[in-house]
Amino acid sequence: MPGFTMNQNKEKKALVINPWVTDFKLYDEWMHPVGLYFLMSLLRFNNWDVEYINCLERQGEIKPKRHNTADFPSRELMKPGLYNMIERKYKRYGISEENLMHRLATAARPDIICVGSGMTYWIDGLAGTVSTVRKIFPDIPLVIGGVAATLIPQILKKRIPEAEIFSGRLTDKNAFSHSMLNTLSLRGWKPELISALSLVPHLPHGPILTSLGCPFRCAYCASSRLQNKFQARPRALIVLEMKELIARFNITDFACYDDALLYRPEAHFIPLSREIAALDTPVRIHVPNGLNIRWITREILEHMKESGFVTLRFGYESGNTKYRKETSSKAGKKELAEKIHLITSAGFDAKDIGVYVMGGLPGQQVQEMLEELDFVSSLHVNVKPVFLSPVPGTPLFDHYAATFPRLHEDPLFHNDIFFITQLPGWSYSAVEEIKNAARSCNGTLS
Repeated sequence: MPGFTMNQNKEKKALVINPWVTDFKLYDEWMHPVGLYFLMSLLRFNNWDVEYINCLERQGEIKPKRHNTADFPSRELMKPGLYNMIERKYKRYGISEENLMHRLATAARPDIICVGSGMTYWIDGLAGTVSTVRKIFPDIPLVIGGVAATLIPQILKKRIPEAEIFSGRLTDKNAFSHSMLNTLSLRGWKPELISALSLVPHLPHGPILTSLGCPFRCAYCASSRLQNKFQARPRALIVLEMKELIARFNITDFACYDDALLYRPEAHFIPLSREIAALDTPVRIHVPNGLNIRWITREILEHMKESGFVTLRFGYESGNTKYRKETSSKAGKKELAEKIHLITSAGFDAKDIGVYVMGGLPGQQVQEMLEELDFVSSLHVNVKPVFLSPVPGTPLFDHYAATFPRLHEDPLFHNDIFFITQLPGWSYSAVEEIKNAARSCNGTLS
């Protein structure tokens, strides 16, 4: 790959797998396993021969929806007993077991298998993936890394004892010194996506990652555990990645995965947006992660418009002042109203603007959340209700684990749709009430 040299070590083979997901819901709203892409980049930099299997690959019969989002193929599973009161189907999302078995059977015999991990409560999908892999490769060393591996390494080791659990960061010095991957060298490597994406056979949309980490410490977020510091990525590399994706896959839809996209915008976002605006091919850019609405200015909105930003989502959580500590004081009601007016005045379509409202904050009641939904809806934008998933290593996890010690033992307890039903005053019917209220509010924007 032009511009990216590789170390001349003896070539080894690695099989990298993005695993199945088990949950009540999963939708491809521009999802990408960016961490696995970086791992594949590092492996190739070290002259490894890499093969990639994406268990969440969208198949031909899946019809794309707006801006190339879509459903995933899925198969209904028996619900874990813990979830019996949840009146929804529990599914395994991704390609069929037969499809995965075929891909494994036709893959070159690897020296090592690397499996990613996402949400902690997706553990059944991860374990099922490893179990299927072991039917074809029972004796190949297998390493699990990623989000869940970092947050719950001991639980994963107990559940999947034959795997090594890698809970470090790819960019850490000596990250692999005690791992099966101990021959990997970071010397001279920069986290890049191009060499990894050349291994992906098909992409309906592309990732943009302009930075790593987050300068803030919200009580419900584990970003600081996953990345210990905020670091902007080189603008030239970001634009080069976009150009490669456009040329290789004819992509027009991109999604930003930053935790703090607009942090210090004069130094990074604004000059980057100018370079994106200068691309030969017009693109649509979506931000599914919640932007900090306090950083929105008229100038930033102008640059967003010029560079192709379409879908904007904002982390509001709650305008109630008693939750300021948990939400890092993102915005009050007055400020949210002023910023939304600024955004719509800049020409962004109300249907493409979403505001996240959180349920499950300490002491929060159902009626409070319903009132928040009504307020956000009165601003004529989409309201996006989300429910707290207690994430290990965060202050809110520790807060709730004092009442629910099972949080330390069972990742299924972390599931957002389930956990909210355990809180005083909440139930599955309350969750459905919230969801229906949001659908009713958003229906007026159609």
